[in-house]
Amino acid sequence: MFARDDAGMKDSRLPSDVFLLLPFLILLLFLTIVHPEKLIRYPILVEWSTLASLAGLLIITTSIEESGYFRAVAAKILERMGDERKLAFYLVLLSCLLSSFLTNDIALFIVVPLTLSLQEIMKKDVGKLIIFEAMAVNVGSLLTPIGNPQNLFLWHQWGLTFLKFIAEMLPLFLLLFILLLAFVMMAFPSKKIDFHGVEERKYSRRMFFPSLLLLAAYVFSLRMGWEYYAFAAVILIYLSFSRRTFLEMDWFLLLLFLIMFIDFRLLTEMEAMRNIMESIDAANPSGIFVLSASLSQMMSNVPASIFVAEISHQWKAIAYGVNVGGNGLVIASLANIIALRLARDARTWLNFHKYSIPYFLISSAMAYLIFFR
Repeated sequence: MFARDDAGMKDSRLPSDVFLLLPFLILLLFLTIVHPEKLIRYPILVEWSTLASLAGLLIITTSIEESGYFRAVAAKILERMGDERKLAFYLVLLSCLLSSFLTNDIALFIVVPLTLSLQEIMKKDVGKLIIFEAMAVNVGSLLTPIGNPQNLFLWHQWGLTFLKFIAEMLPLFLLLFILLLAFVMMAFPSKKIDFHGVEERKYSRRMFFPSLLLLAAYVFSLRMGWEYYAFAAVILIYLSFSRRTFLEMDWFLLLLFLIMFIDFRLLTEMEAMRNIMESIDAANPSGIFVLSASLSQMMSNVPASIFVAEISHQWKAIAYGVNVGGNGLVIASLANIIALRLARDARTWLNFHKYSIPYFLISSAMAYLIFFR
């Protein structure tokens, strides 16, 4: 089934990993000291189904990337695009489309490895492309109920049909999408891409195509709520046919998510946070929009949506706020962290806020003035 491919180890993980993890560890230590009685509850604060889903995706997409097939596809994309701005538009549109129907994280697991393959044959860093792909999946995923976890939660709370939900979110999507295209226009020059001397490299069909089929089956299993069974199946398959994949996958990302789940859920349970929430006018859509967008910057948009929904039934304001709030600080959306971890370049973390924060400030201001003034 899978070829046993031992060629080429990935780049070693960044030494900055510890600096990324450190703030969350410090916060966890602080919250543990403040509320030591909650220590016994830490395991139930973790979204184990999400971690299992993420781990399975990491294993499969690592295998796809290791097959080398994306590099061959990347060469063909460059031949067709040939222009930096056209390439950026193509990848942003692809990210938006995939995230609308496959969810934002799955879209990144497809698009980012493909983009990294571009770097091998371009004489240019692709970090900025990955940053815009992260921004694009936050925009694209807001359109549908299944695009991201916060929409799925609010869709059930809202009680709308699938098409009605899309109709409600469409105005915000169009606003953010047009603004994103304007940012792409400004950030990427219309300059020919230099990719001379592209050499043919072998890729493993026996590794790529079974993994691609397995990815499709895995996504279907997640949709059906079979994440634990699907994860167990993936583990058994790769242990049998491609054990090296486990050495190459990003275990640090799983650890980071585990700690973040505990941190964010502890924050939402703090009495001080509850007092702040009780002082908010739950019937005021503009205030709920601002609160939802702001909390997303502090605790990520998924826990923010759950938190605000406990005190307000302004579902549209919450949905608009947490989706606009997905951009901005890197922790505003777990999709941001996934994209930047896949990029494996410390500079991308620094440059992310150069584009994402201005985009968040402009988009949130425009959304407020157009929809909630």
